[in-house]
Formats: sequence, C-alpha cells, structure tokens
Amino acid sequence: MCMPGTASPNMDRAEYEESLKVFWIFSNVLSTAERKGRAEERVEGERETNLRNAKNLKALGVDVKAISKVTGLAKKEIDGL
Repeated sequence: MCMPGTASPNMDRAEYEESLKVFWIFSNVLSTAERKGRAEERVEGERETNLRNAKNLKALGVDVKAISKVTGLAKKEIDGL
C-alpha cells in the first residue's frame, strides 16, 4: 500500500478515494491538535503574565482587590504571592 492521499498503478478508484479520506481525516486531526496546543500555551502564558503583574503590583502596595480586578486572579492567589 502507498501513502494515504497518493495513487499507485494497482489502486482502483474506490481505494484511492478511501486513502484520500483517511489522509484528510488525519490531516484535520493534526491541525486541530496543533490549534488546541497553541491555545493552551497562550492561556498559560497569559496566566504567568497575570501572576507576574500581580506580584509586582502587590510589591508596590496596590490594593489586593484592585489587583484582582485588573488581573482576573482570585484574591487568595494574590495573597499567596
């Protein structure tokens, strides 16, 4: 058998179309996984940024309630910094 999505001289039309279908499903699964991974990385990066900013604001004496409002972090998290 050849790579999905490619034809061989001995392959009939139905086999070829099935291999294309398998290829596109595989391609879509990979694309979805890549997008999900990038989204998760972005969320984690935003959280790290918010934690760093909260720590800096706390060190400057900014009110915890205001830090929570700006960063979206829970007051408990900010108290623990």
